[in-house]
Amino acid sequence: MLEWDFKLNSMTKLEQLSEMLVSEISQFEKTVNKLEKIQQQKIGIDSSTVEEVLQQHLQKLEGHITHHNNQMNILSHKLKTSKSYPIWALMLFTSSLIINGILIYILVT
Repeated sequence: MLEWDFKLNSMTKLEQLSEMLVSEISQFEKTVNKLEKIQQQKIGIDSSTVEEVLQQHLQKLEGHITHHNNQMNILSHKLKTSKSYPIWALMLFTSSLIINGILIYILVT
């Protein structure tokens, strides 16, 4: 009797597994058919608008880089032509002004 129950249970489980397998296979076949239909349609991607936007952005970027380079050249020229004095000369000039001011004050009083 136990053998019979075991055989019956195993047959039931085998039937359930085969049903699941058949349903999975049919689902897989449906998916494959959908993929074949999509592949047959040969959907093309149009990237011309993206390329146009990128080209415009590149042109603007080149314009900004050119402007930046011009500004840096102007700044470099201004720095080269600017008059800058060493710190020791400025200190000497300031101290001479102070000493001259003190001497004038002493002479006047």
